[in-house]
Amino acid sequence: MYSFFSSFLVSSLNMHQHLFFDMDNTVAPSRQLILPEMDELLKNLDQDIIIVSGQELAKIVWQTNNLESWKLGQNGSHAQDKDGKEIWNVKLSEEHKAEINFHIAQLIKLLDEPLNYDWAPIEDRGAQITFSIIGNTAPHELKQAIDPDRKKRVKLLEQCPFFSSDLVVKIGGSTGFDYIHKDRTKGTNVLRLIEMMNWNKDECVYFGDGLFPGGNDEDVIGVIETVAVVSHLETYTELQKRYL
Repeated sequence: MYSFFSSFLVSSLNMHQHLFFDMDNTVAPSRQLILPEMDELLKNLDQDIIIVSGQELAKIVWQTNNLESWKLGQNGSHAQDKDGKEIWNVKLSEEHKAEINFHIAQLIKLLDEPLNYDWAPIEDRGAQITFSIIGNTAPHELKQAIDPDRKKRVKLLEQCPFFSSDLVVKIGGSTGFDYIHKDRTKGTNVLRLIEMMNWNKDECVYFGDGLFPGGNDEDVIGVIETVAVVSHLETYTELQKRYL
């Protein structure tokens, strides 16, 4: 019985031909370069690799050490195939950006400490605006320490909810809020790529650290199989266990 179950489990995992990943804290440390061990592991897998990140495409290329992969930047609203060809880019309107910036201004008033604008707390990436409560380019150790359990960001949204007919805000990365169009979430963009490529959804799986309620990976739940991880180290262990 055990032998049959083990064989079934291995067979089921080997069905995955298309591996989707969040970037920060899933493939690499937040806004840091992929570790050599992860780089080597991903390069040696037979499956397609698809990175779905809040980051811009150029940042994904850098963070993954130019790994051959499909890249869905800005929560998937700017997409590039594994040969580097752009396949879509859907930007926010100026009206949407004004709506987002107004909400960010209200959140800033609630912060305990003044923002250091040298650390780029607000990044307009075109299809997405990201606001970090400490700064997107703040030192890694400070970013890791300021809100590790996400409680500060959850409380900020409770104090100042974001109401919009077209937009949503998601908790992303280690310190950020991702503002995106509600119809262009990671879930809708993952599905768009799958349908464009005519892939079988049963052969797809998504790894992410933001699959919790309000997280920027949450919308992938129900689209394809998902695997929740807490760090790039756990992702590495899961990949070794499943596919090597």
